[in-house]
Amino acid sequence: MRSANPKVEDDLPQEEFLPPQTLRRRVRASGAVLMAQEAAAQIRNDVYAELRTAHRARTKPPSKIDLKKTLKHAPSAVALGRAKQVQYAVDDACAMFASYRSNFFEWAKDPASRPGQPKPPNFHRRGQRARVRLDSQDFTVSDDRLYLPESLGLGVMALVDRDGESLLRPGDRLVEVRIEPCRSRQWVHVDLVIRCKPARLTPRLLLRGTLLADLGVARLITCLDDENLLAFFVDGGVAKAILQRGAKWHAQLRSESKLDLRHGERRAGQLASRSARQMDDLMKKVALLVVTYAQAKHLARLVVGRNVDWKGVEMGKRQNQLFTFIPHAKLIAALRTKCQRAGIEFIETEESYTSKTDPLAQEAMGPKPEGYRWLGSRCTRGSFRSSMGYVLQADVNGCIGLGRKVGGEEWLAVFRQKLGASPGTRLVPRKVHVNGVGPESSPAAGIRHPRLSSPRAWMSTQVALVKAGLLPDLQLVAVATHKPTQELPMAA
Repeated sequence: MRSANPKVEDDLPQEEFLPPQTLRRRVRASGAVLMAQEAAAQIRNDVYAELRTAHRARTKPPSKIDLKKTLKHAPSAVALGRAKQVQYAVDDACAMFASYRSNFFEWAKDPASRPGQPKPPNFHRRGQRARVRLDSQDFTVSDDRLYLPESLGLGVMALVDRDGESLLRPGDRLVEVRIEPCRSRQWVHVDLVIRCKPARLTPRLLLRGTLLADLGVARLITCLDDENLLAFFVDGGVAKAILQRGAKWHAQLRSESKLDLRHGERRAGQLASRSARQMDDLMKKVALLVVTYAQAKHLARLVVGRNVDWKGVEMGKRQNQLFTFIPHAKLIAALRTKCQRAGIEFIETEESYTSKTDPLAQEAMGPKPEGYRWLGSRCTRGSFRSSMGYVLQADVNGCIGLGRKVGGEEWLAVFRQKLGASPGTRLVPRKVHVNGVGPESSPAAGIRHPRLSSPRAWMSTQVALVKAGLLPDLQLVAVATHKPTQELPMAA
């Protein structure tokens, strides 16, 4: 898999910036922020009223420029503050209504294309709030501190993580700040939109090895390190639990809304949004875990398999439902972004015939004639029996197929030589947990994690890798004890 000319590989084209990364912080709200969010909601209501009237009258809707000129001197615009914030509120409302109109016209052409007639965006009720957007001209960043306008009353925010590391690396830019409403009026969410600059790829002469990743359902992602001969996987139970719980509550609330119960439909939408956020958060955490392992082992590249139209495969009703709704594309996008951020080469390849082929027996990969008998077979659920007499985990066998697709027969020959005589015992995958699983950690890791008392608590990435035995133990610091310099006199 190593190129014959390392200079060509080191001078790979670099993108100027990665896709925007959003980090959320919760801060205590001020009266000025609450007033600005209510003013933004009122501006949206005014835009919705104008667009709804034009839509019902079947006339041309007013343009964004006309709406901005009309609402420029409205009381809500004066309460919101800067003219740009008013423009952003108008843009958000027009985008929401444009999405409704496109869906409405598609439904009008073919009612079967939508589950029902699309509904226009709802008006914000009295007291409801909408987000306020600030561009780079409205704030200042200096010495890892964010200075927002004093009129908002939010003070100065520190741009550091829990470990005290800066959120902005050299070359990164904070391009936008979004102040989102929180359920409690005592707090607001501050979303930091950061344009990250990719790190330069490390020369391949200093890095060795490839991490091969195979995506699935029961095992969300299975990885194989061809340099250290280590395999691990992340269980898909968390993703399935998020889907099943969200579908259960959503169905119950939808049934309540049909009975004209109060807030049933609105609550169902909120739960669906929460499930989507939890799934997105899970994909990012899994991607961080994989890239952290690749960095710790100094691996040069990450290879991920993906097929065209793979969501249309027939695997049964239950399996199809799970496989279709798990957002593997988000996981691949997060892996690509984090690899570029860490300076690791990311390769995406098609993975056809990687699970059926027996690579250890050097079986030819590709379509076979009718009646062809494959050398390997699925002996039990999740296991693959090679014709050489070895039993491998099926996803690990798929990872070997991915390495063969990218590296060719030369890579396969070197990999078989590394395995030796007992590949079945050396390639047993280890399970990595992204959340807590019990009150105590594994004795093999030699650590105790205080957050493991709750199965819902997310653990640190390094702690998860140490628990699985993939990284060495963390260095623990003994608790400092106070030793008095002199003894106090005893009370009489």
